[in-house]
Amino acid sequence: MQEDRIDLILRAKKGDRFALEELIREEQSSIYAMLFYLKKDEYDLSDIMQNVLIKLSKKIHQLRDPKNFKIWLNQIILNSYYDYIRKHNRKNRFRFAKLEDDLGFEISDNKQNPQNSVLYNELDLIIKNSIENLPLHYKIPITLREIQGLSYDEISNLTNTSIGTVKSRIARARAMIKDDVNKYSKG
Repeated sequence: MQEDRIDLILRAKKGDRFALEELIREEQSSIYAMLFYLKKDEYDLSDIMQNVLIKLSKKIHQLRDPKNFKIWLNQIILNSYYDYIRKHNRKNRFRFAKLEDDLGFEISDNKQNPQNSVLYNELDLIIKNSIENLPLHYKIPITLREIQGLSYDEISNLTNTSIGTVKSRIARARAMIKDDVNKYSKG
């Protein structure tokens, strides 16, 4: 972790409002990405996102080691997600809205030709939909690994599961995603 980043976190912990605002600005897209893969309903997503940002602001002083900020933040994200699900106990708790636009996760390369750009956007959409349809016990580890960039050990600690289980679930999730991509390419 960069010294500037650690300094920013330390200043936020000490109550520096400007440091906290900067930290939130830096983390917003990462938080959104994680929640997006867990819960696509726009209204639910914004409620959970707001809750995460409030908890981050109120609890930053409780963070013991700035080097563990990413793990700490992901624990807040997951807890907020689970709290929201419990609070809104629905029969179909994991209902997701249809993906209506690409929401900024597309692979962008201005040097691509239009045909490649369309193919990459289509592939990106297939992968997103595949992740959306994964069972939650696969969705969380694959999202933490591929979207948030956490290590297997960090995911294991965050989800209270063994490293072997984490690796197995990620491998299984990747296999399911690969099957969906293969079905599309053959169809």
